Amino acid sequence: MPCYEVRTMSVEFQAQNLNVLNDAIEQSQLSAEVMSDGKISLHNGNIVLDLETKTAQVTEGYQDRLNELKRAYSSVALDKVAKMNFWNRKSNSSRSGVLRKF
Repeated sequence: MPCYEVRTMSVEFQAQNLNVLNDAIEQSQLSAEVMSDGKISLHNGNIVLDLETKTAQVTEGYQDRLNELKRAYSSVALDKVAKMNFWNRKSNSSRSGVLRKF
């Protein structure tokens, strides 16, 4: 019987734009490495993104880092859309904000 267990879980992770994902990884201050099979390894392999199947494998205890990456991805995507449409984005908190066109 092993003296320790490593638990991983798989969650859905839909990243449509690789440039936005790279910016989100940088914003989240995660170390990223592209693996030989095309998957992206983050935080020393504790998070593995498979963009082809749109899933992420997460080691127990690192779900908060994946959630942080998801929030950063959404934030970067909103910033890019706002810039393209000449909107102003104001964040009220980490979870809410307003887009306005003047």
